[in-house]
Amino acid sequence: MTGRINLLRKSAYLLIFFLWLGAFHASVILAYSELISLWYMPAGVSMAAFLVFGKRAFIPIFLAIWVESFNFSAFFAHGFDPTLLATSVLFSLAHSVPYGIGGLTTRHWLSHFVQKNIPTKIVGLLVIYAVSAALAAFCGLLVWELATENYTNILEDGWFAWWLGDLIGIMVLAPFLCLFLPKLSTYKVPWIDVFYDHDRGMRRSKKQFIGKLILAVLTIIGIFMLDRAVDHPGVAYFVFFVSIPQVWIVFTERTAYASTSLLVITALIAFGVGVFDVTDQAITYQFALYITAATSYFAVAVPALVQQNSTLKELAMLDTLTQLPTRWLFKTLVEQVVKSSRPNQSHCIALYNIDNFSRINNDCGYSVGDQVLRESSKIMQNEMRDSEILCRCEHDNFVIFMPNLDLDSAIQRADELRHQLPVLQFDDLILPIRGSFGVVHVQFGESFEQTLERANRAMQNAKHQGRNKVVAIS
Repeated sequence: MTGRINLLRKSAYLLIFFLWLGAFHASVILAYSELISLWYMPAGVSMAAFLVFGKRAFIPIFLAIWVESFNFSAFFAHGFDPTLLATSVLFSLAHSVPYGIGGLTTRHWLSHFVQKNIPTKIVGLLVIYAVSAALAAFCGLLVWELATENYTNILEDGWFAWWLGDLIGIMVLAPFLCLFLPKLSTYKVPWIDVFYDHDRGMRRSKKQFIGKLILAVLTIIGIFMLDRAVDHPGVAYFVFFVSIPQVWIVFTERTAYASTSLLVITALIAFGVGVFDVTDQAITYQFALYITAATSYFAVAVPALVQQNSTLKELAMLDTLTQLPTRWLFKTLVEQVVKSSRPNQSHCIALYNIDNFSRINNDCGYSVGDQVLRESSKIMQNEMRDSEILCRCEHDNFVIFMPNLDLDSAIQRADELRHQLPVLQFDDLILPIRGSFGVVHVQFGESFEQTLERANRAMQNAKHQGRNKVVAIS
């Protein structure tokens, strides 16, 4: 078992190492100027690696940066130079330390503040990302300025583009990789589940998703062609409209699709600036990438909140144990029927309690008690007429609404239902279920709580008369 765990760790290290190198060379392809691209992919890989693997990601990321920053040609041509080694080590530390701190801080934020709502988590996430990218940009440019003599004022002139490029790389790649890295490495990331809980309420139509993504891609290509054809700086601002199809995808598609579309859209914009030769407006396109990514993050909160509201609504309407209507729903339905009734219509309520239920819990355990509530309520629900409503009021108390019945008919109906209470068997245990019923007439002008209180008094009278009875009071 230990050997298997060590193998998984080594595989994870190799995965991070080669993924970072691949992202670095991909960023070189996307660059529209020397070492400058609209978004820096390795930053996203680093943040995602620390998010998923924690401090274990430091070694492979450090080594990957060292491999890229160490001048091997100079080393083999002129021999060992301590300056080359020191520079590569500084570059590695300048990148891996800020993102290590940012990734571990993000893990702590998402893991230990689970009670925070989605929008608050997203705000915290973006703040940590921004601070980490700023620290990495400052440290990286500082090392670059110290290590080279070819650039002047590089820290002053390049910090914004470097910072924003890193920040966009984090915002785009981190959620995408946090979705797939755990699957490739068998690492568990429980804190990320909150961002994917609403997926079960989303449709899974790839065709519709691809159609929306094609619309976004065509929009981007059209804007680039227009920007190249029309010599006006304002044309580049049309790229901000790309956030509309992206938000549409986030609202209507699963989180994996939303992350994929953000990756495709931003990569296309970053690549298109150089291909269509619109580098004069590079900052505009870069800022549009940031706005699109940030909007997507906040848009995720909308379907998540819709799912949470749906869950809360379901909890408010159905009892989790018996799946019967809750007291709130029962009260709402009864009040609606009573308000819409004619003055000569008669309605009754029967409140029943399972006899000796506390003894069942004490002697047989609460799991058996829960099973008694589930099974007995299921059987009673099957006995309900179409117009009747059965509700679990609280604990082992149940309420039945009997519309269009006078008190005598309601007593007779309650007695019929009393005889339908089952005899349940759990393994070798046989439990005959009995109940005491209290029946009252619903009086116009009386509140629901007052009616229920009278029904409770009738039920208590049934208990005092020996249980397993039906007692009515006017």
